[in-house]
Amino acid sequence: MNRGAPLFAALLFGLAPALAGAESSVPAVKAAFVYNFIKLVSWPEQRLAAGSGPVQVCVIKGDEMEPALRQTLAGKVAGTHPIQVATIKEDDNLAQCHVLYLGARGNARNAALMAKVSGRGVLLVDEGSRFTWPDGMIRLFQEQNRMRFELNLESLERSGLKVDPRLIRLARIAAP
Repeated sequence: MNRGAPLFAALLFGLAPALAGAESSVPAVKAAFVYNFIKLVSWPEQRLAAGSGPVQVCVIKGDEMEPALRQTLAGKVAGTHPIQVATIKEDDNLAQCHVLYLGARGNARNAALMAKVSGRGVLLVDEGSRFTWPDGMIRLFQEQNRMRFELNLESLERSGLKVDPRLIRLARIAAP
């Protein structure tokens, strides 16, 4: 990591606090990471056309992250695109989703949802203890009382998503 990277990381992720003793802020920190992921990922033109169409962040109904995502992303934009949060059910059509927040619940459920959107330009954000291979893209996890993230560059590329090099420098890169 270069000398400017820590400063960039602090600015990019809003000086995400140490998580020890701050359990109530964990969902807000995760939601801030999601916001920054959205700003630093580019979708294929056929998925998110240039202009002002919204970026749809989909979260499973009842997921503990839904309120934090709604609060953190309310009124936010990524470039010219307003960001909207949509609550979905596990059996819904996910075609409108640009981001699918999978949360930490069951890997079997996550694998089924990933299969629905695999290769379709949907950014998958997971919280599992490991990626649900081969389709996991971004995995949030806690390490040494800090929020961290891991990127699966192969999966991102297969879906046509382009990741800003600054985000790549800050990430742990998943081994194939």
